Amino acid sequence: MKSKIPFLTRLRYFSVENESVVDRLTGHLLRLRASNGDQIDIDLSSKDEAKVRRRAKLIWDMREGYVSSRTLKREDRERLKSVSTGVTLSGPATEHEVDLIGAALHDEMPWMRPVTEKIWLDMRSHLQSGGVGMKFSPTLMVGPPGIGKSHLARRLGELSKSPSMAIDVSATTEGFSVVGSQRTWGSSTPGRPVQAILETGVGNPIVVIDEICKARIVTSSNGANTSVLHGLLGLLEPVSARNWDCPYYQTSFDMSHVNWILTANLNDRLPDALRSRMRIVSVPPLTTDHLVQFAEKEVLKRGLSNEIVEDILRLLSAYPDQHPLRNLRTVTKHLNDIEALCKMPILV
Repeated sequence: MKSKIPFLTRLRYFSVENESVVDRLTGHLLRLRASNGDQIDIDLSSKDEAKVRRRAKLIWDMREGYVSSRTLKREDRERLKSVSTGVTLSGPATEHEVDLIGAALHDEMPWMRPVTEKIWLDMRSHLQSGGVGMKFSPTLMVGPPGIGKSHLARRLGELSKSPSMAIDVSATTEGFSVVGSQRTWGSSTPGRPVQAILETGVGNPIVVIDEICKARIVTSSNGANTSVLHGLLGLLEPVSARNWDCPYYQTSFDMSHVNWILTANLNDRLPDALRSRMRIVSVPPLTTDHLVQFAEKEVLKRGLSNEIVEDILRLLSAYPDQHPLRNLRTVTKHLNDIEALCKMPILV
């Protein structure tokens, strides 16, 4: 069984949440006196009872300081309780396993080598220094669309047996899906990274923030502002991430183990404060050879005819070099169409 690390940095739960704090403290006091040779059946004095009530009130006040349970739905309290004993860290356990993951990524996506090589070295260094599970530095990939940035994260998750997710900022410009929203918003919700950790019990998922260069600031009807650009600053900074304040649960989580991959078409649109927290890697456009290699692997995986690769090559030749449609999406769409035709029933 994998060992667990703390995830809730401020919130505390009693083993039996509905049990009276006064009863627990009273029982503890009686047991303490019994262990000292006192008679356990002697009733507590009014002075003892007053002391117990004062201590109970102190505990209630402290718990209110951690999180106001009255503002949380029952299902939210249950989600937090599920990780009250900690979370696990997934990923390779040995340097050999890391090498196998790196080799597989290099073979499947050779055009991503500038990125995969750095992630591979990070994972090796993490284990060599005594770390547990998968960990690599926050990485910003800058390059054209359709080169497989989200696919890279998905394959990295599959190979390392770690949860992974891709969040398209261009489709959710307000950034709620990344950092969550405060309860002052009408449709308040926790961020998807926090949701993934609570659902899987794994503290180091792979999170891809796609097209971060399209993020913007949104203002609610009561004047509250939200932006994924501002929210990511605390999540990408190791010190603040260890005690990150969740706007939805209004308590702190240790998000320092999350593995971040950000993508952008342009780098100069991002604030300097955000860029300084990431390693920036430029990924060149895909060549025809890269696209053909990808098509060959997909044709083999899907059990299609090798002649389809020639069709893909003719399709790509119809577009000039550097055309935006010369990408993995175009190849994948063409393969999907062909595969669907091959599976159609033959009409007699």
